[in-house]
Amino acid sequence: MKTRTVRGITVLAAAGATAFAAPALASAEPIDFQPIPIGCPAGIGSVDTETVLAEEDAEPGQIEYEIEQEGSGGGQINWLNLRTLQLGGGVLPEAIDEDEPAVALQTGDGLVVSAVWGAHQNADGQGCFLLPGVDLTNVPPAPAPDDNGGGEAGEGDEAPA
Repeated sequence: MKTRTVRGITVLAAAGATAFAAPALASAEPIDFQPIPIGCPAGIGSVDTETVLAEEDAEPGQIEYEIEQEGSGGGQINWLNLRTLQLGGGVLPEAIDEDEPAVALQTGDGLVVSAVWGAHQNADGQGCFLLPGVDLTNVPPAPAPDDNGGGEAGEGDEAPA
């Protein structure tokens, strides 16, 4: 009886998680849990992730991470591509006046979960530590190459016999 109850609860939990996550994944909208700053009362700007669909600077297979606060900087990024099981990391640049810290990382296409965390300095010059913020982003693949060589079908091409 106990095993049957545990199985039932597991099935219900999995169905609930699927129902919650499926609409977000289908719309390709990232699920963001912002990092929590510790030790800087003025806080930080929001952390954004952008792909080639939303940002001209990003290339296919990349995610650009950016903190929306000029004059701030620092922080670590770790990511895992759930399609390829590859992982990697990067560092946001140090504070530069009148510039938002941003870095583009080559993650490959697929669903990527990432965390932004670590030592950070906000625009007021306050040093703080970011408790991990978690992001889920669907990175689109590069467009397929054009195989017809620029000519129209039938021009100079012979059909296979």
